Amino acid sequence: MRSYFLFTVILLSVTIRCYAIHVDTIVTERHFSKAQLNDDVSYLIKTVADVHPNMYHAISKSKYQKITDSVRNTFFDGMTGEQAWPAISRLIGILNEGHSVFNYPDDIGNQLKSGKSILFPVIIKEFNGVNLIVRADASKENKLQTGDQIVSINGITSAKLIDTLSGYAGGLKQYRSIDVCRNFIAYLYLYHIDGPYEINFLRDGKLYHSTLSSSTWSAFTTRVSEIAKTLPKSLPKADHSFYISENNVANLTLNSLTAKPEIFKNFLDSCFTIIKNSPPNKLIIDLRNNGGGNSALAEILLSYITEKPFRMTGGVKWKVSQEYKDRIKRDTSKRMSYYLNAKNGTLIENKGSNAQKPIANPLRYKGKIWVLIGPRTFSSANMLANTIQDYKLAKLIGEPSGEPANDYGELIVIKLPNTGFNFTTSTKQFVRANGNAKDQHPVIPDYLISHNPLSPTDEVLDFANKN
Repeated sequence: MRSYFLFTVILLSVTIRCYAIHVDTIVTERHFSKAQLNDDVSYLIKTVADVHPNMYHAISKSKYQKITDSVRNTFFDGMTGEQAWPAISRLIGILNEGHSVFNYPDDIGNQLKSGKSILFPVIIKEFNGVNLIVRADASKENKLQTGDQIVSINGITSAKLIDTLSGYAGGLKQYRSIDVCRNFIAYLYLYHIDGPYEINFLRDGKLYHSTLSSSTWSAFTTRVSEIAKTLPKSLPKADHSFYISENNVANLTLNSLTAKPEIFKNFLDSCFTIIKNSPPNKLIIDLRNNGGGNSALAEILLSYITEKPFRMTGGVKWKVSQEYKDRIKRDTSKRMSYYLNAKNGTLIENKGSNAQKPIANPLRYKGKIWVLIGPRTFSSANMLANTIQDYKLAKLIGEPSGEPANDYGELIVIKLPNTGFNFTTSTKQFVRANGNAKDQHPVIPDYLISHNPLSPTDEVLDFANKN
């Protein structure tokens, strides 16, 4: 059972990624010539081709060119950044790679705070694969209730909205939908889906319709503040937590792999000391909200739960580029002469080390282990889940992970010269642990259990506890 209700939208900037926004309500829009926008597109394509290990892994070069031509055909002199952003962002999204993301325009926060009635007034909890689930209605009409399922907005189905609004990024649909729902207000604005909003929604299995007005920033945040007062206070999620339940089950939740290795190891030492001194019936490791970090932490964890040989990756392909060399040179902590001395345009490749036994660990747990995964299991956490599955180190429960087991990483941020838009993309490809580089599937759990967002019960955790 979930003991708290996360209401993240009340956090300062309504969860949009505008970390240093001034409250200035005067917005000066920049305008660009057609030539400037075309130059930015050329720069984007050239740079991705330079740095990415396999730019056309998910789309043919000819199809990418056709979409590029269609994007260029939308440009006109005097185009604003707000108008150009959705078009140019497609050229990153169609790479269909979860680490390649076209980031927000820098001035999006000021635009949303401009005082105009431009905001969609409903906070979205999540996408259930078909419909959008309402967290709270902050409109002046106040027609929707928590848990209502939005079928369509302005005649556009929720599934179509997710596809459209996530056009700035690649990756699996369920993973992309997480960011869209978290930043739904900003994306509706960027894709020019304006109010009044005609909402078709389901409540208790019945279809209803309501019209909601757009909202100003100040009115929206005022109503959100009032709604938040009626909800249970929630604590921020810890990166790591551990407890023994009443039914003597050890629960280890890992929401990130970003700690310093020595701090992470000290945490695990304390957890597995408790486990050794009072052996539980089973151990549940929850990776469902783990977006990754450092794969070295994943290896540290595995030394506590298995003595079987394993490896985290079946090899890597790392593209050598001047852009990434320049990044290395700016970071004095990196000393990578082997990369700096390699020829631009080449790939540094290896087939991965052989599977090896982890170092001896007196705190190693040898009992039953369940590992929980889902669409938020990403990057290094995805590699961890894949390693567990490929080497049969434990059983996986939940939903497919957020990206293919053959994934990408080692990121670089590129800024376009004219618009100033920036995007993130990968320089390295990681082959899944078993060495099968052709498998494009995410990590599929051994027991596929879906969580119903309308239920207060955690079905995945319940399954693990009962089996």
